[in-house]
Amino acid sequence: MSDTILSRARAIEHVGIVTDITRFATHDGPGIRTTVFLKGCPLRCEWCSNPETQSPFPEVFYREKLCQRYGECSKVCSAGAIDLESATRIDRRRCTLCMECVSSCPQNVYRQVGVSYTAADIVKEIEKDVAFYGNDGGLTLSGGEPLSQGEFAIEVLRRCKDKGIATVLDTSGYAAGEVIEEAGKYSDLVLYDVKHMDPRVHAQGVGVSNELILSNAVRLASMTNMRISFPLVPSFNDSAENIQATATFAKGVGVEWVDINPMHRLGTAKYAYLGLPSPYTRYRKVTRDDVLRAQAMFVRSGLQTTVGRMM
Repeated sequence: MSDTILSRARAIEHVGIVTDITRFATHDGPGIRTTVFLKGCPLRCEWCSNPETQSPFPEVFYREKLCQRYGECSKVCSAGAIDLESATRIDRRRCTLCMECVSSCPQNVYRQVGVSYTAADIVKEIEKDVAFYGNDGGLTLSGGEPLSQGEFAIEVLRRCKDKGIATVLDTSGYAAGEVIEEAGKYSDLVLYDVKHMDPRVHAQGVGVSNELILSNAVRLASMTNMRISFPLVPSFNDSAENIQATATFAKGVGVEWVDINPMHRLGTAKYAYLGLPSPYTRYRKVTRDDVLRAQAMFVRSGLQTTVGRMM
C-alpha cells in the first residue's frame, strides 16, 4: 500500500499510530497534561532522543537485559528474523512486524512500538485525566512530528476543543501550509521547534531545509499563542550568531518565550532497543555554562526563557 493510499485510508476512519501516552506530564505545556506521542517524522535530527517515533509504521523494541533465552520467540517467527545468538536479536530486514515475538515472550523482552487508535478512542483516553487538569492542563499532541499524521492530529485536537479540553501542539512545523492552518485553529498553544536559522546547516543536521519551517512559524504565530523551543545542541546550533539570529526571528514573529531544551542522552537505550548505534558519541555534553550563555543572549534580546520547559 502506497503512503498516499495509506494516508487516505487512515483519514476515512481518523485512525493514527501512537507510540506512547504519558499522563501527568508537567514539561509539555502549562499545568498537568496528557501527552500523546504520534509516530512518524519527516526530519532526521542527528541527536533525536525518540528514534522510535521516526518511522510511520509499528516497530519492535528488543530489550536484551530482560532476555532469559527461552527461545519461544525464534520458534514462532515464521520469517526467520530472530537469531538467538545475535546481539541485536532481530534481523529487521526480514522482520514482517507480525508481532508474534511480542505476544510469545513471557519476559516481555519484545515490545510493540506503535499502536493504532481511532481519534474517538484516543480522546477517551485523554478524558480519563480531565479531573487532574485544573485551569491550566489538558492535551499535548507531540511526536515524532504529529502533523505527519495531519488529518488524525487535527481531528484529535478538534474533538478535544469541542469537549472543552485545552490543547497544546508540539511541532517542528514541517508540514503543508493548509495542515498548519487547520491545526492552528484548534491549538491553544504551539510549542514550535526552531533548530537552526541557516538553511544549509539545518539541512545538514536535520535532513531538510528550514525554509518551510520558518514560513509556517510566521503563519502559526499570527493565529495562536506560540513559544519557541530551542534544542541546544553543542557544535550544531550553539554559536552566538545562531542564537542571536533565533532571538531576532522569535521577536520578529511576536513570540515572547523561548524554551531552551539542552540536548540529553536519555534516548541511548532506545537506539539499542532498535538495533541502532547511539548518535551521542559525536556530541559533547551540554554544560551549565552553555545553557546560561544561551539564556543570557535570549534575555538580552527581550525574550523570556525557561530551561527544559519548566512552565
